[in-house]
Amino acid sequence: MHGTRLALPAPGSAHLWLCDSDAIRDPLLLDAYRVLLDEPELGRMQRRVFAQDRHRFLVAHALLRSVLSLYADVPAMAWHFESGMHGKPALVPAAMLPDVDFNLSHSGSHALLAVSTGCMLTGVDMEFHRPARNFHGLAQRNFAQSEVARLTGLEEMELAAEFYDIWTLKEAFVKATGEGLSRSLGDFWFDFHRIEGCLSFGAKAELEPEPARWNFWCHRLQTSYSAALALRGPDADADEPSWFGIVPQLQWHALDVPCLMRSRRITGNRASGSRMH
Repeated sequence: MHGTRLALPAPGSAHLWLCDSDAIRDPLLLDAYRVLLDEPELGRMQRRVFAQDRHRFLVAHALLRSVLSLYADVPAMAWHFESGMHGKPALVPAAMLPDVDFNLSHSGSHALLAVSTGCMLTGVDMEFHRPARNFHGLAQRNFAQSEVARLTGLEEMELAAEFYDIWTLKEAFVKATGEGLSRSLGDFWFDFHRIEGCLSFGAKAELEPEPARWNFWCHRLQTSYSAALALRGPDADADEPSWFGIVPQLQWHALDVPCLMRSRRITGNRASGSRMH
């Protein structure tokens, strides 16, 4: 990977970088990753109680630094970050990669990084399908009424997939805005049109007065992960994101990850978006 350069994604679109953290066990490579991280990152890593969580943090942050260096002539260890709006990480100085936004997610053994250009806000989320959870109870507390209703009567496997597809889209949105789970997840909603491969986004006007400014994509990875990308920008018809698999500092390659659904525009607010109490 050293010396390799990659063109940034087209304005309004994104690259998605997938890494299997648990498959990376070479001690020399892991030592190289530790050299890349700065003191705040190393401190956050060491505060993880479990060795597995420290390992996954290390690989995820080596992923972020290594990918950014594919786009610019900057050593991976030279990137600096600060907490921006609502604590969302941002590059310092931004001029090192102008007009670039990024977001990082990890779940189970995998990390997923989104890098975009020309987007005001970028969020990505990935969730491992953990079975035997109280999906109906979680949905009742966190989802909009229309989303809760869609889960009714589904069998266990179908229920888990539907729940995580909704959840990752919601997480991607609040990660893009930087609000995280401080934002009520029932204040916005997604309707699925799986046969057409489309989804619709709506929100209370005080949360998002211009929902048409958002693009969303929903993906399924290895049948056991849901992944979602949220981009807010000027283009109502952004290109599909490009996927890559990567072992940071070693190799990367293009991936073919089919899109289950992507956003289509709706106007105004809908009664189905009211929250269940």
